[in-house]
Amino acid sequence: MHKTFKPGSRDSAVANIKKPMSTIRPATPEDFSAIKALNDAVVALTSPMDVSRIASLHAISCYHRVVEEGGTVSAFLLVFGPASGYDSPYYQWFDQRYDDYAYIDRIVVRDRAQGQGRMLYENLFSWAGQREVRYIVCEYNAEPLNEVSRKFHAALGFKEISIEKLSAAKQVSMQLKALKALDE
Repeated sequence: MHKTFKPGSRDSAVANIKKPMSTIRPATPEDFSAIKALNDAVVALTSPMDVSRIASLHAISCYHRVVEEGGTVSAFLLVFGPASGYDSPYYQWFDQRYDDYAYIDRIVVRDRAQGQGRMLYENLFSWAGQREVRYIVCEYNAEPLNEVSRKFHAALGFKEISIEKLSAAKQVSMQLKALKALDE
């Protein structure tokens, strides 16, 4: 039996909300302008990228996905594997210590708390599992603390493995999620 909603009830407002379907797909050069716009909106939390830089990073990434919603790119996730040559000091910190990992460089979601970040991470975990990647690694600001990122990563099973001050500007929490047991 289908649930019916009485007009004017609190439930009817929820029942009438229509959300465009979200699709995760590989990023393409046609997405780079939208990726730049998303990144520009949160540049204080990430780092600036022009379209040329996005193209360069895309070329060396192992995983670069976007969420498309209603024909518009609304989120992206950029990831690098070992020995990619990425010039980030945070990436290099992991690259010097691990040889079987996927490094999350950045995730940007236009509208927070809509599940797109979790959806992208779950897609990455599945992708990495199919390739028998042992670790997913990333960092977030520890000083000043990015509390939203801390809670998000903790909820997904990431553990802090170190606090590093790799630049004069900030301290970061180095995070790791094991996808495979150490004895496998």
